[in-house]
Amino acid sequence: MVAKHVLALFLGACLSTATHGAEFGLVQLDGAGHAILILGSKAPPGSKISFQFERSEGGPGCCKELLSRDLVEIDSTELLVSNEVTDDAVWAYRARIPKLWAVSPFIGAAYIGKSRLVQGRGELLEVRDVSGRMRKAGTCVSQEGVHLIERVGKTVQTHLYLSVGYEVEKPTCR
Repeated sequence: MVAKHVLALFLGACLSTATHGAEFGLVQLDGAGHAILILGSKAPPGSKISFQFERSEGGPGCCKELLSRDLVEIDSTELLVSNEVTDDAVWAYRARIPKLWAVSPFIGAAYIGKSRLVQGRGELLEVRDVSGRMRKAGTCVSQEGVHLIERVGKTVQTHLYLSVGYEVEKPTCR
């Protein structure tokens, strides 16, 4: 009985360590060689970032990659961003990217951390993390901004918001 309890504690610790620092975020591409990454926590050193981009025929494509060493922290209070789940501070980073990665402004989903698989399905970004768990987050547009939402079951795990600064004609959030 004690051995089972110790094994359960060990496996729980391994799973929490495997997903620690792995999270979804928003990426904003300006079409001129710059990206802004918005996260609910500080970007872990040595992490890989996978993010959506706009395909030449329109719509989100998957995925371009950066490393956390390419990021420069910026003051998130300069952006109209929020963490709708915790109301905690939001972390924002700027990165230079090749201009051909984004020829026009685009906002999409991003994932930072270790993963076995990252793939896009329209507005969704699907990730199989190192523990083997499939995670999904999607973006939608409200009247004034872009939302990134990750649900686990019916519970909202992540909900980041980025204001676009104008009224959107055709919101997609339900």
